[in-house]
Amino acid sequence: MKPLRMCMVCRQRKEKQDLIRIAYQKERGAEIDHSKTMPGRGAYLCKTGDCIAQAQKRKALERAFSDSVNPAVYEHLMQTAKGADDES
Repeated sequence: MKPLRMCMVCRQRKEKQDLIRIAYQKERGAEIDHSKTMPGRGAYLCKTGDCIAQAQKRKALERAFSDSVNPAVYEHLMQTAKGADDES
């Protein structure tokens, strides 16, 4: 059985590989974890523009990490979502 994780916005459970992991470390801040193995606190989002836009609007990552998140992280997430849409 493959590991399941929950999107922090839509709350759907999906396989780990179908979600984007954002890792947070106090020293480095939030960054996208492409390998899904970086140390630190992790949060998962669907690879859809809707979930990413809602996360930014609701400041979901800021609440999850109790710290500010660089706007470039959201831009990179949107690019990742667009790339996932192009593959489908």
